[in-house]
Amino acid sequence: MSLISLLSLLSTLVIIVASQNNDAAVYFPAEDGVQPIPQTGQRFQAATINVKDLENLRGTSKYEKYVDDIIAKGISRLTVQLNKLLKKQTHNAENVLFSPISITNALALVLLGSNGITFKQISGFWGLATGIPDIDKKSQIVHEQFSRMLYKLNKTAGFQLGQEINVASALFVQQGYPIRPVYRSTAEDLYSSSIMSVDFENNARLAQKEINDWVAKKTNQRIKSILNHEPSTDTKVVLTSALYFKAEWEHHFYDRSTKRRPFYVDGRNSPTTVEADMMSNGGEFPYYKDTQLGCEVLGLPYKGNRSTMYIIMPFESSKDKLYEFESRITEDDLNNLVSKTRYTDAVLLFPRMKIETTIDLRESLKLMGVTSLFDPKQANLAILSSGHNPQNLTIGNRLGTTTSLDNIRQLINEQSSDNNFQNPGLYADEVIHKVYMDITEKGTEAAASTSVSLTRAGKTTFRVDVPFSFFIRHDETNTILFWGSVIIPNPSYKKL
Repeated sequence: MSLISLLSLLSTLVIIVASQNNDAAVYFPAEDGVQPIPQTGQRFQAATINVKDLENLRGTSKYEKYVDDIIAKGISRLTVQLNKLLKKQTHNAENVLFSPISITNALALVLLGSNGITFKQISGFWGLATGIPDIDKKSQIVHEQFSRMLYKLNKTAGFQLGQEINVASALFVQQGYPIRPVYRSTAEDLYSSSIMSVDFENNARLAQKEINDWVAKKTNQRIKSILNHEPSTDTKVVLTSALYFKAEWEHHFYDRSTKRRPFYVDGRNSPTTVEADMMSNGGEFPYYKDTQLGCEVLGLPYKGNRSTMYIIMPFESSKDKLYEFESRITEDDLNNLVSKTRYTDAVLLFPRMKIETTIDLRESLKLMGVTSLFDPKQANLAILSSGHNPQNLTIGNRLGTTTSLDNIRQLINEQSSDNNFQNPGLYADEVIHKVYMDITEKGTEAAASTSVSLTRAGKTTFRVDVPFSFFIRHDETNTILFWGSVIIPNPSYKKL
């Protein structure tokens, strides 16, 4: 059986965690002196559940849907906020492409190991603090449910389903550096994270190679490196997250109809154009025209109808109009656009693209409220490690793999002056995110398929020959896998 592979998307993210002052400990009072989290936009306000204790609903479908919705909406919020920041940073001059789920997967591992202000900032940034009362006492709920969401993503994969989805994570730890047993067991059991020992201190080049080799393997050799330089010898932990997504369209593009056509960067009435290879398709697609938002959206389902790419074009789109449109949309707007689509007979023109981006997310995360993680004096990763202190070697006997995360967090806060419960002095140095995307009519294998007639009169013509946004959503979990904002499709060609 042959497979037509229409789209290949890969993403990886690495968080480099260094240690300050040769592992000198930093003490925090029990309340951690939490500062107000900076606001860059309206934060997600979860609908309150009509129960006094969320814990009583554990194991029920109502409970699972409630937490799933909080997580999915938090990821949607991350998507629109991060896109706005990246567009500003590039002065609206470059394409934007990133994977919200890959970023969230890496941040989940940080949340798992965080305490105090760092825990509060990440959970607040994710929208968890407003959705789950006393989140610091119930963080296990979030990790269990996010793990369930990742399982649903991974089980979508399969040859017969026409999709390959693999979400993976790993921690590379300095040889001899202690990781709390409860963190290790939770990362392995819930997130299937590999925890590997490397020697940043004495052989940073080999550590770099081992990390890059892991990324290359998990992305099917599409992303061959995430670290372009040797990690600092002070590095103690590198957290990595990789996502490989390859899927077949439900309705195949007709490869013989692909033609080089104008792409209007500044709008269809402007002479500023480039040439792009425009693919053609026709059939019944999810479609909606929103006069209030001033845009139209069309969905391209993947085989099995488990994931969909949604393409958004503002009315009379141009580079500047796309920027204005993206600056005002919210996570609720994205969800509403999807919910209003209806299958409509349409003819589609869409550019063939191959894009690769590398982004340092440090400044963007700080602007979105995650500041303490990058501050050696404030970062608190006391759940991840007790620190490289001889007095802490007994920690494994006191806090074993059967001790819950929330019990440890409470114990650390109650006994913050105890050497065994001090913050290890770890902080994030870099957050590197790399994405590779390839959209074509078909992949490396040919397959017999019924061609689509493009000459019929469709009720809707959807010409994506102007700047546009798109996102790929896993429909079962409402999770956004990838987001893109395209000013000029790549490759593009000068008009002859």
